[in-house]
Formats: sequence, C-alpha cells, structure tokens
Amino acid sequence: MKNIIISILCSISISVFAQKTPLEISKLVLSNRDHREKYQQYIFENRDIDLKYEREKNTDYRLEYREFNGGENYKVVDVTAMDKNKGKYDFYLYFVKVKNEWKMLDAQKLPDITFAYVAFTKGLTEEQIDAVLKSKEEQKPFTSRAQFNYIKSIYDLGNSSDDELIEHFTKFKYQFNALKNEFIKFRTLHSDYTNSEKNQRFENDCQKLTISEINEYLPFTRNTLAFVICNMENNAVGYFYAGKNPVTAIDPGGMLFIREIGEGWYLFKMKNKKKS
Repeated sequence: MKNIIISILCSISISVFAQKTPLEISKLVLSNRDHREKYQQYIFENRDIDLKYEREKNTDYRLEYREFNGGENYKVVDVTAMDKNKGKYDFYLYFVKVKNEWKMLDAQKLPDITFAYVAFTKGLTEEQIDAVLKSKEEQKPFTSRAQFNYIKSIYDLGNSSDDELIEHFTKFKYQFNALKNEFIKFRTLHSDYTNSEKNQRFENDCQKLTISEINEYLPFTRNTLAFVICNMENNAVGYFYAGKNPVTAIDPGGMLFIREIGEGWYLFKMKNKKKS
C-alpha cells in the first residue's frame, strides 16, 4: 500500500512539474513554428494560429517575452521583436487555462492597415518631398515641410515598440494631463460640439504630442478619453485615460492589448473585428 501511495504521489508530482507556463509555451512555439508536432498539445482546440510576425522578409529578429494578466485563467504574452538595426515592435500571444493547463488561444499584431494613410511617408527621399511641395497639383498629401514631418512622426511613433510608446507618454505626461483637462472643460462648455470644431480647437495640441485625434467614443471601451496616435477603420494605437473606471478586457478580436501606465492612463492597441 505504501508503495502504491508513493507511486501515485510521484505521478501527480511529475504531471504538475511537466505543466508549462505561457512564457515557456511561447518560447517553444516560436522556436518551432515549422514543426507543429512539437507544440500541438499546447494549442487550444487545435486552432490554426497565424504565427508570422516578421515585418521584413529575410530578417532575423531577437525576441523578448513578458507576461501580463488578462483576467481569470487568461494571460497575454507580449513579445517584442528587435531587428539587426534595433528597430522594435510588439505582437501578442493569448492563453487560456483549461483543466489546469495553459493553452494558446490566438496570436495577433496590429494590422498594417492601421497606418495606411501615413505609410506613404516611409522611405520618401528629400528629392521626392521637395517635388511634392513644388507640385502645382490641387490635391497633395502634404503642403508644407512641417505637415510632412508631423505625418511622418505619426507613422514612426505608431510603429514603435510598447516600451517606446510608454516612454513617449512619460516624456510628455504633463502635457497629456493638461490636454485631458482642457478637453474635459471644452466638452462641458460645448456638449454638442462637432468633430470639425474639436479638431480646429485641438489641432496644435495634437501635433505637439504626436497624436492624430482625441476620441471620447473609442470602440470596445466605456467612460474613457482616448488620445489616438493612428487609426484606420477602427484599427488603432494610442493612449486612453480611464481614471478609476473599470477597463475593458483584452480581446484578440478587439482590444488587442492594454498596458497600464499609471494614474488612470493606459496604452492600447485595437483591431477591427471584421477587417485586418
């Protein structure tokens, strides 16, 4: 009897010891993307998960991993990819706990369409910029060097890593709080304001902080005030202020990622449920 009990306890101990954490599973999966048999057991309901995260082909990336709580029995692993030029960006792996075992539910990154209207600035030469400025066409993507620089800064910041995005906010924390308070005053005095009135009033402030708009009706949230860096068809990146209000749950088909900055402020990444 004693040997049987010891055998059972050893089996339980081995089973518990063998269970992998979301971080361990993430590293296993991304190290063996072309060998599904090595990680199949950790995929929720045998789902077909897109694990292609590279922005550029034929480029090697160094990966760093961090784990965040997404709710009860739910975790998100934030993976930061860095290329040889030290360019960094993030993508996310989602895990759910099933019968005391972690399973990968999904993998997502901010869709390229998010930057569709500012991506034209990438790679433009000085000659090309000057050509646009000198052009006599009525419809031009930018009409001044300052406007081009602002659009380019939106593209560059929006494509930054999460750490870099938070560094930007921290650097201008005072200004973000001041703008938040100013907008609340504006909203109180002009409850029926139009987008045109709002944009005209806060255009200069947005440019100084490298954001494209202020939005108090951000999808997937309630009682927040969003300071959006870039947004295309509800694919967006930016910051929102929630104060002490409850924050929406992370969802790979909606609010891709939320990271607390502090004092009621959060970084967010958002994906349109229907488009990518």
